[in-house]
Amino acid sequence: MRKTFIGALLACFALFSAEKAAAAEAKIDTLSYITGQQIGHTIHEEIVPQMKLDYNAIISTLDKLFASDKSIKAEGITISPENINEVAKGYFNESLQQRVIAAMGNDTAQVFNAREKKIVSVLVGADFAYSMKKAPYEVEKKSFMKAVNDVREGKEMLTLEQANSFMRNYYTIVVPQKNKEESDKWLAKIAKQKGVQKTASGLLYRIEAPGDMNIKANKDEDVVKVLYTGRTREGKVFDSNRWADMSEERRKMLPESKDSPIEFPLNRVIKGWTEGMKLIGKGGRITLWIPAELAYGERGAGESIGPNEALCFDVELISVTNK
Repeated sequence: MRKTFIGALLACFALFSAEKAAAAEAKIDTLSYITGQQIGHTIHEEIVPQMKLDYNAIISTLDKLFASDKSIKAEGITISPENINEVAKGYFNESLQQRVIAAMGNDTAQVFNAREKKIVSVLVGADFAYSMKKAPYEVEKKSFMKAVNDVREGKEMLTLEQANSFMRNYYTIVVPQKNKEESDKWLAKIAKQKGVQKTASGLLYRIEAPGDMNIKANKDEDVVKVLYTGRTREGKVFDSNRWADMSEERRKMLPESKDSPIEFPLNRVIKGWTEGMKLIGKGGRITLWIPAELAYGERGAGESIGPNEALCFDVELISVTNK
């Protein structure tokens, strides 16, 4: 069941939308209002009636912890960003679905006892609150909380159709354009740094160590083994097979605490890599600043790489197999 409301939250960030004019008239931040509107519907129409939780406890917790790392206590239990998943496991377990089903359609039946109800209500509110820090845009609290309350009171400023229209425009026009402008500015600054060179395609690079140029990739079919770290223009690591740069989640998946080199043919990666790996020899190291058109383009990749995002890779070429 925990996956149910987490999934609902993620779905919120993918579906939000609304008309700019309405936001201007009401002096609200449209993105934030729509975020609150959708989460408000999820809480009011799904979570509270299905699990028979305390609406006021959820909302007050959401308000107190909004986009923070603070902890909160519920019935003697401390809930924080670090332990919320572990605490939730005790309540969102296999038997919960059966209890929810048994309580549906029965006004007197309860899913949790009084103490559990308070704890779980705070858990849900805290989960939404902590997730605000991970939203793909900054969420303004006043507009967000207004929307949550508007939903409960049936006074929403925006229809679902208006919301969808706004968000379609935001994700397909506003975000790609903003990313392109910011990426172009970033690359222009990088190009002025000492030792940085530019290829005809627009790839920026700096050779940190040339390696053995007698053993190098020449064709797109050649296979390379590498260690790398990929970063966004803000410097955030989104992927790495170097132990020092790996996320804790990835480290836990490896049997040993060490680097994890990867091998692949150059015609199976983004264009910036295909070109960049031919600029050094075995044992060499290079930093690549890759414009979006040589990376993941207008579509982006996953949650970390948005549309039209330029990227940086620090790559060490361990070996080359010529085909």
